[in-house]
Amino acid sequence: MRLLSVALFLFTVSPILAQKYITRAAEVSFLSDTDAIEVVAAKNDQVGAVIDLSNGDLAFQVQMRAFHFKIALMEEHFNENYVESDRFPKATFRGRFVDLPLPNLLTEQELSVKGVMDMHGVQKEMTFAVVLSWQDGSLQGTSSFDLRCSDFNIEIPKIVSDKISNEIQVTVKALLTKL
Repeated sequence: MRLLSVALFLFTVSPILAQKYITRAAEVSFLSDTDAIEVVAAKNDQVGAVIDLSNGDLAFQVQMRAFHFKIALMEEHFNENYVESDRFPKATFRGRFVDLPLPNLLTEQELSVKGVMDMHGVQKEMTFAVVLSWQDGSLQGTSSFDLRCSDFNIEIPKIVSDKISNEIQVTVKALLTKL
């Protein structure tokens, strides 16, 4: 009887487990407004992400110190003066696909995601578009959206406020494999 219970449990749970996809190498990059005097750009390819297609949940975790800039001084200012990486070492997003076609995602689709971004000690509800597609058996997701530094209490000193934009263009690329 116990063996039958275990077999039944595995039979019902395994399709659900097969719907989870994970990566530890998603890429998040950002670019300040290109009309600003000083263009600020950085890339982080050590981002963790999980997507559960069985219920539409997704989560991302970004280590702030893993952003790299072309100019070392920008990286130092980013970590010490703006995002305060020692106090706020990571940013997270937890959300859910609003319109995920279940049970299967058969073709490339643009979907909406709604959730909470937690960055610099501030939580903000957000909704943005994500494109999901299949690539050689892996799940590929991409998204682009804008963040305002002021929404997350990230202060831009007045001395550089005319050079650095408050609005940042964020791009996310993730290739997730089955868990």
